[in-house]
Amino acid sequence: MGKLSALLSLSAFTPFALCNYEIVRTPSNGLRILDGNTTLVDNAAILAGGQNTTVSPIDNSTSSLAYNFITPSVAKITINSSYAFIGAKFSSASNAHFFGVWEYPFNNRIDNRNVSFDLKGVGNNVGINWANARAPFFMSSDGYGVYTDTLKMGSYDFATPNEAQFIFNSSSLVYYIILPKESQTLTQASTEGGLKSVIEQYTALSARSEMPPTSGFGPTYWSDDFTRDFHGDVSNAAENIQDVVNHLYYNRIRATSTFADRPYGTGNQSWGNFDFNPVQYPDPEGFIGNLTDYGFDFQVWIANRAQIGTKLYNDSLENGWLFPDFHPLGGLGEALDLNIPEAYRYFEEQLAYFPRIGVRGYKIDRGEEGEVPVYAQNEQMSLFTALAYQTMVSKFGKSGFYTFARSAVDRSRAHTHIWNGDSHADFTGLAYSVASGIRAGLISFGLWGSDTGGYTRAGELSPSPLTWGRWMWFSALSPVYELMLGTNHTPWYPPYDNTSTLDVMKQTANLHADLTPFIKSYAYQSSKTGLPIMRALFLEAPADTNSVVWESGDSYFFGEEFLVAPIVTEGNVRSVYFPTGPSAKYLEYFEKKTIYDAGTTANVTADLTSMPVFVKQGAIVPRGDIFQGNAKWIEDWTPKLRMELFPSYDVPVSTFKYYDGEGSEGTEYLITLTTDKAKQIIQLDLGGLKTEGLEIVWYLRSGSRIMTEKQALEQGLVVNGAETLF
Repeated sequence: MGKLSALLSLSAFTPFALCNYEIVRTPSNGLRILDGNTTLVDNAAILAGGQNTTVSPIDNSTSSLAYNFITPSVAKITINSSYAFIGAKFSSASNAHFFGVWEYPFNNRIDNRNVSFDLKGVGNNVGINWANARAPFFMSSDGYGVYTDTLKMGSYDFATPNEAQFIFNSSSLVYYIILPKESQTLTQASTEGGLKSVIEQYTALSARSEMPPTSGFGPTYWSDDFTRDFHGDVSNAAENIQDVVNHLYYNRIRATSTFADRPYGTGNQSWGNFDFNPVQYPDPEGFIGNLTDYGFDFQVWIANRAQIGTKLYNDSLENGWLFPDFHPLGGLGEALDLNIPEAYRYFEEQLAYFPRIGVRGYKIDRGEEGEVPVYAQNEQMSLFTALAYQTMVSKFGKSGFYTFARSAVDRSRAHTHIWNGDSHADFTGLAYSVASGIRAGLISFGLWGSDTGGYTRAGELSPSPLTWGRWMWFSALSPVYELMLGTNHTPWYPPYDNTSTLDVMKQTANLHADLTPFIKSYAYQSSKTGLPIMRALFLEAPADTNSVVWESGDSYFFGEEFLVAPIVTEGNVRSVYFPTGPSAKYLEYFEKKTIYDAGTTANVTADLTSMPVFVKQGAIVPRGDIFQGNAKWIEDWTPKLRMELFPSYDVPVSTFKYYDGEGSEGTEYLITLTTDKAKQIIQLDLGGLKTEGLEIVWYLRSGSRIMTEKQALEQGLVVNGAETLF
């Protein structure tokens, strides 16, 4: 038995009461975490068996079990058994929701109701093919999380109501039961407590995302195949990319990067010779240098897949590095077994060509299409992302590049960010992508993006201008904006040139670029805490019992300040629920005219020039042009930061942690907004932040009031006698 006393409790308990937690073994060899006579977590059974279908509760003769609290709120459970499969079952007396494990939103839900699936990549499915970020971690709405520290193949089963079960192909297993760090009640949520702190503690045990360079947030533009869909005088892929760069310049559309999806090299399917096709890229190093001069980072597609007949395949076959007797989809060749040290070093040495000539990151594809045996997917994907990461770090250092993958597991988040696979280019694909982004955040893959408009396309005009426009708005309020064009899907060429698509792309891409100070600040927080930027409603409103808060896959908080409700269906209207807890009122953000009360639902209208986005009382929103990227049309460009303030006398103090710097090399400033209702005084404290081009914008009932940094220093950051918008 392990005991501890701590100032802790779950959401249903008295705040800051002295608790005497115990972890006890039950007569049936399960475990319970108790607070006095109250069961907080019912780990109903520890399971073991010769097959994953024949597990049963352990007995003392075949298995050993150890358990103790390693911190006041984290219990460690260690099992060793003579059996090949070990697992555990958790039960809830309430109508609990379970979240986590997979990025893919089965049945378009953010919780795991009725889901039973392996801890592996999800193949072709509704809405999205290959949405494959995953982690052996789940949370319960009862107020705890469970992290199983393994890369072995396993399965999770949530098909039985109020139960969660996992089984792994391993004779030894370590898992952690994680409780909130601090107390909170159903009416008072602590920023440091609740399921937010469960994620924070989980990622402290596992891994957190690395801070990317500012260029990694996008906007990023790419094509599935730059070797075709030529226009004008374009005759090869390098010129085709330059044509994109030119059109972005002439249309004044912000961008920070582009990348070459396969095909770009020589060999079978253009991958495996670690080169660029000289017909398509006559001077790759000069081409990449030119892109850099234009303000673009450049990435390339890679995969652990030895295309038959290539250098990668031939050398691996000769040395016995390939997984034998597997039949990958499309007959494109097996993967290397990266557990073989020589194979790992070889792959790392070959990949080093790309950063050497200026490539700043990878798009990591595949890993779950039969080229690797299913039992090895997690181990091999973890090794490959680490290998790819190290080739970039060796050249550019940490935070000097942006790599993203469609398949990643748990600790891989330290080596790669995520895009959500091949989403379908229709409203179903958009809806599933929104839910995918929320779910990715719940397993702490927080720096996430989707192929704007969808990847899986059919027909000349797919996606429709309406679908594509709605998706662009969603990407504008996503952590990363990346847009797939080319192959008859470029907004300034037919069949889209007579639609509104180009205008919407410009509006949303430039909005995303202007939100960079906000997004980057939250990315830095994510690198320190594991908390995502896109947040399920219950992370910010844990005391709100409305089912929408716990089930919504089409609305989310963007950081703490914004409530975002993308339109994911035909038409201009959608229903929006305004959660209680984070704010008593919500202001429509773009027009700044309409206010909604928390706890209410409203039908909200938005055409293609907007999207339903709301800001809470007391919000501090840093925006501005802090990264030039491709904006070479601006002569004598200098960074400009704008601090938007939404004071409310009902919110005495609000704060924002603003991060100023490139990559992980910077400084965090605590910006504080205070109000005094009795004296009608509003005051801002910049926490020592000083930067050229700073503007302070106060949004008040009388209109917006703008202060330059000079005026702020002369007059003080104080507003007297003003009526607020709320």
